[in-house]
Amino acid sequence: MESKISSPLQGKGIVVTRPKEQAGELIAALEARGARPIVFPAVRIERPASWDAFDAAVKQVPTAQWAIFVSRNAVTEGIARLKTLGMEWPAAIRVAATGRETAKELEGMGIRVDLVPQTFNAESLLAEAALQDVAGQDIVLFAGDAGRDLLPTELTARGARVHAALCYKRVRPSLNPTPLLHKWARAELHAVTVTSPEIFNNFYEMVGGLGQRWLKKTPIVAISPLTAAAVEAAGLPAPIIAPEASGAGLIAALEAWAAASGEEKP
Repeated sequence: MESKISSPLQGKGIVVTRPKEQAGELIAALEARGARPIVFPAVRIERPASWDAFDAAVKQVPTAQWAIFVSRNAVTEGIARLKTLGMEWPAAIRVAATGRETAKELEGMGIRVDLVPQTFNAESLLAEAALQDVAGQDIVLFAGDAGRDLLPTELTARGARVHAALCYKRVRPSLNPTPLLHKWARAELHAVTVTSPEIFNNFYEMVGGLGQRWLKKTPIVAISPLTAAAVEAAGLPAPIIAPEASGAGLIAALEAWAAASGEEKP
């Protein structure tokens, strides 16, 4: 656990909607700053019903030019399955991660990461020089189901052979929102963090009509412009956007908001 840090987040109730597998670092960072994390995961990560498609895709790993990991879940679930199959990670393949947290997960498993875009999203990854001339190359894409089609579509258009190694699926949890609504009613909930369009949309549905009305008056911190667009598409005020798509970015945005809120008080 992080040591205590002086922060304008002291005493603030912050909703954490990330899946529980990914929420630990953000919760610890909030607690270290004296905030009160309110854990309400709006998506649950599950393994595929069948591994057949994944197993077929990763047969290309030993000879592929690139492996791309789109999330921490893609790393943990994908590498775990490779170990079950008895596959060693090849030294020759180049590895790209869409964000710093994904890269950190890979490096923690001893896998060298060759490419992380400066802005943590698929568009920035596709803009990297190393992925421009990929005609004839095999690229294994470690991802979840129902993700964006941008990476495979664009890489295929550039002439690459993209092998989709789908290693997890996302499910909306069946959580009772009543305790969360009670905190809202007691003014114990000060801000909500959302880290993907799907997580926001799930959260919006899960809190029901009353929660949706309160959301209109509650600061929402989105991890990226793409996630912010989902918030606005629901008819809510424009959210605060983290300066980078990471847990550290969420904390920075929350602290800036809390500091500004404190200055506005008489």
